[in-house]
Amino acid sequence: MIVYMSWQQIYAWSKKIHRWAMWLAIALGIPLSITGVIMEEDSFLFWAVSNDWGYKIRELHRFCSNKFALVLAIMMVTGIVMWVIPKILSKRAQSKLS
Repeated sequence: MIVYMSWQQIYAWSKKIHRWAMWLAIALGIPLSITGVIMEEDSFLFWAVSNDWGYKIRELHRFCSNKFALVLAIMMVTGIVMWVIPKILSKRAQSKLS
């Protein structure tokens, strides 16, 4: 079964996916940035290691970074789709007028 979608439907789905990916990127970016600062700043790192959190912070950063990269790639693809479709539709409208 082949399902055909119009350009408007593709744009609408891309917009929904892009919005969800944006919220996921925000949710993953917060712990990613906090753990990154802790690992980079010596005073925070010594504090985390003294509380036996050093390994857990590194693992949380590694866990979030993989998911963040995937979500960011999804956002890039849907963003490109949302940028290209209006250009395609406007060219079609221009050619129909000519």
